[in-house]
Amino acid sequence: MRRGGVWAVVWARRGLLLGAVALAGGVAGCALQDDPALEGEGDERGAARLEIDLERMIYQPRYDAWEPAAVFPDGKVMRHPPEGTVPRDRVTESALLSEGLTEEGGHAARVPITLSREVLRRGQQRYDIFCALCHGVAGDGVSEVARVMTQRPPPSLVEAPIAGYAPGRVYQVIDQGYGLMRSYAADLSITDRWAVVAYVQALQRARSVSLDALPAPVRERALSELR
Repeated sequence: MRRGGVWAVVWARRGLLLGAVALAGGVAGCALQDDPALEGEGDERGAARLEIDLERMIYQPRYDAWEPAAVFPDGKVMRHPPEGTVPRDRVTESALLSEGLTEEGGHAARVPITLSREVLRRGQQRYDIFCALCHGVAGDGVSEVARVMTQRPPPSLVEAPIAGYAPGRVYQVIDQGYGLMRSYAADLSITDRWAVVAYVQALQRARSVSLDALPAPVRERALSELR
């Protein structure tokens, strides 16, 4: 059978199907209308009616190609946005803050926000929610997700090569995604992304810092917990 013949059969069957559905809907509507158990008004009666609309996505208000818009004097369908509007996802901050890039296009060598205990706590909170599931609580790549992803597990963030990445590169991965990792720009604000980067740096430094480099109170606490 030729292609045209196949489509003729398909459309014929489609017509029969729609006819059967319409007939069933009409019969059901009559049955419901005559059913004394469904007597009532307003929403009660409307909820009981059987309504079938299979082609509302095919026949919908729209303009076809080259069709003029009667509501506009120039007939154009595609309109320019009002003056002064910007796309919802447009970033108005500097590239250093919003993209992790310097003016020369390289990755930022430092975190461009003011760091504090509150920022690190926020970074830890966001990390535990969005990152620890794959990269592990300690950032070492030990997690349930990594355990089952044997071919390409999430990498450790506290060892080479990622431990040597510039902060701007880590930010860019969070912002844009990389490999199997999706972008988290929709989940983390710009400040939160940098807070996570700062916390990852804290995890990296915690892996290699010596006891002598710690402040005395922290050093004493660490020694007491190691005994």
